[in-house]
Amino acid sequence: MKAIANYVFLTFFGLIVTQCSQWEIQKPNLLQYLLVFSAPTTVGVIASDLGSGGRFKTFDPNSLTVSPTSVTIHSDAVGRFYEDKVIIINRLNRDSIQILDPRVNFLTVLDFSVGQGRNPQDAVLYNQKLYVALYNSDVIPIYNAQTGTLISEISLTKYRETFSSSGTPDRFLEIGSLVNVGSSLFVSLQRLDRNDVSGYFPPNSDSILVEIDMNLDRIVAEYKFPIRNPSSRIVKKVLFGEPHLLFSCVAFVGFLSRNDGGILAFHLPSRSFRNEILFSEGVAGGDIINFVIRDESLGYAITLDAAFNKSVQSFRPSTGERTGTVLTIPGNRGITLSGMHLTAEGKLIVGLTDFTLPGLNVYDTNQGNLLLNPSPISVELTPLDIFQLQNP
Repeated sequence: MKAIANYVFLTFFGLIVTQCSQWEIQKPNLLQYLLVFSAPTTVGVIASDLGSGGRFKTFDPNSLTVSPTSVTIHSDAVGRFYEDKVIIINRLNRDSIQILDPRVNFLTVLDFSVGQGRNPQDAVLYNQKLYVALYNSDVIPIYNAQTGTLISEISLTKYRETFSSSGTPDRFLEIGSLVNVGSSLFVSLQRLDRNDVSGYFPPNSDSILVEIDMNLDRIVAEYKFPIRNPSSRIVKKVLFGEPHLLFSCVAFVGFLSRNDGGILAFHLPSRSFRNEILFSEGVAGGDIINFVIRDESLGYAITLDAAFNKSVQSFRPSTGERTGTVLTIPGNRGITLSGMHLTAEGKLIVGLTDFTLPGLNVYDTNQGNLLLNPSPISVELTPLDIFQLQNP
């Protein structure tokens, strides 16, 4: 870790020297990186060797340029950006929160454990309090974002399942994703049956969206999902002229797949789910694993069907109709799709998990979903998550 810190410091110091040395100014590659990766279009990419380790890198989709900086993280991680900091959620078998500071070349400024085996999934930073979603828990812990010290916990034990096909419900809630709207924290509870006789984790109980007041740190409301098993991150989006929260609810998924899920919209002013599904699995022909939405007229979804064929489909959220296919990967090919992001400029970034040639595909949605790179753009390892480096 000390060697990595020294390298980061020297790299950052070298960029400072660039401003002062005529000899360094003649090396445009450093200036290019300095300018490109301070741009508002830059995204963060989580990449992994799917085994021993992972990397955080930055990528500019307009210039198709990957930064030389590489930060060591866990092999199973996702990223968020709050208050000018990158928050890395190192999931199962690392179980920690790692905070990177972009101002010092993404140096790790804090790394703390959330408890062995608790499997963190998401985090929200609010007034220097860090709220963490734990997949293997029934509480929301709150940490001091400066020190990593545990401040308190919000109990969700009243939402434990009361039914299991085995007769013995488990105590975990599968707390999947968090998002804040002002001082309200919204928490998605999958509530899967880990003790089901099938050996899988089916959604035998209703999934719940919980609203927490972060000034008081207490539950203020709960809402039942019309479709069970919200598996995606929660997306804040203005649709139909009003603010919504968006979810992909997959219901029975994978080996239990029934094409019974879809993308839902939660209307924030009325605190209710819209009756219309923005895009259903019945129309998509498979489980909707991930999605991005530009507006009422255009969205994209990563789907997986019963034959393990993977695809990126376009759809129209206002009508729920499928409008096209951007990419299809047959089930017999060892490639999966992981991570997707749509920039404000219309660049659709898709991560390809491929042992031989992993990387990023970038499509220009303003030019009919034109693929801008002839082969996947390497980010050292296999991309897993892509997120905007801007405060929400």
